[in-house]
Amino acid sequence: MDIVIISKDSTYKELFLQQEDIKVALRWDDLKKPTIDIDVVFLDGEVIDIHQFSSIREQFPTIPVFYKPKSINSDQIMKNVSRVCAAHKITMLSEHLTPEQVVTEVINKISNKSDYLSKRIISFFGTHSGAGVSTTVFNLARSLSQKVDERVLVLSLNSWDPADYFYHYNGHYLNDLKVDLKTNSLTPFRLQEAVSFNLSFYHLAGNRDIKMQRFYQPYEIEHLIKVAQEVFDVILIDAGTHFDTAPTVQAYLSSNLKFLVTNQEEKGYRGYFPYVYQQLIEPIGGKSEEFMLVINKFQPANTLISEKSLEDELEMTKAVTLPDVGDLGAISAYQKRLLYDDISDSHYTKNLDLLSNLIISECQLKEKVNIDTDRKEKKGLFSLFK
Repeated sequence: MDIVIISKDSTYKELFLQQEDIKVALRWDDLKKPTIDIDVVFLDGEVIDIHQFSSIREQFPTIPVFYKPKSINSDQIMKNVSRVCAAHKITMLSEHLTPEQVVTEVINKISNKSDYLSKRIISFFGTHSGAGVSTTVFNLARSLSQKVDERVLVLSLNSWDPADYFYHYNGHYLNDLKVDLKTNSLTPFRLQEAVSFNLSFYHLAGNRDIKMQRFYQPYEIEHLIKVAQEVFDVILIDAGTHFDTAPTVQAYLSSNLKFLVTNQEEKGYRGYFPYVYQQLIEPIGGKSEEFMLVINKFQPANTLISEKSLEDELEMTKAVTLPDVGDLGAISAYQKRLLYDDISDSHYTKNLDLLSNLIISECQLKEKVNIDTDRKEKKGLFSLFK
């Protein structure tokens, strides 16, 4: 397969030539007439803008064309760019992709391949702040890590929430690794030194430097995830709700298994997330069915939206429903304990175990024969009040 790359960045050509599907890769600084038959075109938004699409299509009327826009600061402009791409039958890629991810995305699309290496990266997103993403991820990590032999890591990639308050955290923070990430020099040893261990799983807390919230770069988070894959077998990512930041976008791009956490608050399922989906996810080819739904803090009241209606509203398949546990969540957090360890034999823990089973099957993990847990002496809900 032969490809034309219109970009000033020679990295793209080097990376494409490393792919077994690519025989010839031509890099141009601008549009010109090829001397050989071309099978696919990649357009770098740093060189090509949308006003040149007509010329591109005149030159290459039928072959696949991919376009990576440069930084777009307006959601409406993003939507309009995606519309122009659609009009010219050009596939728009995420502006947050690194060169390596661009190549992987293009190769996967033209050869119908899947990135199976990422199947042990599971990301959780929220419809809005307060939906319960962090709580769900930590309690799931406790459930999953007790069931499998593999090493489980929780990566907190919500730039607004370090998530260091669920237990007595004694590790480093995402912002402490900023220099390692910026210089592409994070090592497995450095990462192992940075994480905290809690009972049965590992955790790297997120950003706690307010000034750094929007200053993480896509290649930095990609580097972090790649190094984490070298050290840990399963990675659960707390990705938050901000799809306009590099950590959240990289979580989305790196994982094949994605969950959306919501509750019965209308501001999430009907307010914030639909705009995120329409303006940020859909323009880069994302689909609602990519996510499985986790309904959190559910109350079966006639005055609140039902589980089925939430599925219909968000156009997603429900994975599990986690019941509302009232004040027990706040009490558990105050005591630096996880709900999973304190609410024995409840619908909450049983449904988390169902979610663990789903992940075990999807990721082909090795389940322990005899699960030895710390919960044998728990006495149910009242253990929280000791």
